[in-house]
Amino acid sequence: MILTDIDHFKKFNDTYGHLTGDHVLRLVAVSLKHNVKGQDIAARYGGEEFAVILRNTMLTQAVTVADHIRRAVQSKELMRRSTGETLGRVTISLGVAQWRKGDDVASVLERADSCLYAAKAAGRNCVIAETAIEKPDKAQPKIA
Repeated sequence: MILTDIDHFKKFNDTYGHLTGDHVLRLVAVSLKHNVKGQDIAARYGGEEFAVILRNTMLTQAVTVADHIRRAVQSKELMRRSTGETLGRVTISLGVAQWRKGDDVASVLERADSCLYAAKAAGRNCVIAETAIEKPDKAQPKIA
């Protein structure tokens, strides 16, 4: 499970307007679509958050997918079509958690959300997997 949030979206939306904010949401959605394959699912989770479910994917591979998404979003320079004004680049923060035996949807979402907030706290525009924030005495499973 990958949870992603657009960095500083409210400021961007307030500065450039809701139509431009909608364009940013579409940019992120397209980047997700192009980096998620097969039976995997990407969806808007709410506001400026998106969720990705990667079936039968090892955690290290899920982190790689998350970083591809992050780089794809960051690589796009936004421009206001009406004026040609450059608006800069958008970045996203991502948290990655794995499904464990005994999990329910809420528990894996909670761990992915914790990782997402750790990515925000680490300076944004990065990917944090749950093994990076677990306590050392916990086992660190390898499959997402």
